[in-house]
Amino acid sequence: MYLFVALLLLLPGPTIFRAGQQFSGGSQRDRSSDRSQRGSITTDGISCSMFEWISDDISDKAGMLVPISLNEKRYWYQLDTGADVVVPYGSPEKQGWSARGPAVRIPHVRFAGMYFSSILGYPMKGTSDPPHAHDPHGAVGLDLLIGRAVVIDFPKRRICLMERGDLPESLAGAAEWAGAEIRHGKLFVDLDLNGKKLGEILYDTGSSPDALAVDLSFWQESTGRKGTEDAATHSKAQSWGSEVEFIGAPASGDLKIGNHVYQKPMMTTEPAHPDNFRTRYGAQGLLGNALFTESIIILDLGAHPRFGIISSGSR
Repeated sequence: MYLFVALLLLLPGPTIFRAGQQFSGGSQRDRSSDRSQRGSITTDGISCSMFEWISDDISDKAGMLVPISLNEKRYWYQLDTGADVVVPYGSPEKQGWSARGPAVRIPHVRFAGMYFSSILGYPMKGTSDPPHAHDPHGAVGLDLLIGRAVVIDFPKRRICLMERGDLPESLAGAAEWAGAEIRHGKLFVDLDLNGKKLGEILYDTGSSPDALAVDLSFWQESTGRKGTEDAATHSKAQSWGSEVEFIGAPASGDLKIGNHVYQKPMMTTEPAHPDNFRTRYGAQGLLGNALFTESIIILDLGAHPRFGIISSGSR
């Protein structure tokens, strides 16, 4: 979500990274029978790329590094669905790139199994080229993914991008689907928390360590905690040279995504910026990857987006 997060990886000190109708298959018993007939659910045989986890002082899964080829030169970018565009870091004056207003046209792009004759990137001003080849050289935002299907196989560390019609039925049929919506370049997922429907939570791979990160008042309402004094967890990190405190506590009830239920997920908030998500993004908060590290996630980003989960028990 925060484009400055990947940039912080280049700075000293600790950092923090902070779709449609419900699938209308048969009963759970019928779906289980269908799955057993199809055999193991897998991403084997799909054209994908391997991703790597970024680690920091707080988490060994702080972010996702994905390979991308830009004009036939390979880079590592951070996968950040909280960003709306592709964001190169450093100088935009690279061979074969050409200016297009505030953007640059980048030819011959390969990413996660797909080829693009050209894309637009929006360079982050004031950044320098990373010193090492394996440092993040930019961020892949939602723009490159919209109109297609994205499969993130967390256990096998694979990311696969394809035309929606090429999404294997074995994966689509095994997923538990929730509705989603793209607004202002953000992917909002339909959730139920503590028995209440939520429509203002965005999915953000740039905040991988989080289950749910929300504004303070919503955190208080959902956890029954007052604040720092009775939080279950406390952590601090450096952000633009300043120390930031995060607190956490489990939700008082369960989180439901489609038909998939997560019991009392951990919720975090930043007391010093109590209205951060509402003010900056028009959202209640974000959904990170902490709940999905043993699952396969599918983003079906057509005209009626949906968010799919294949849990380890389904495979």
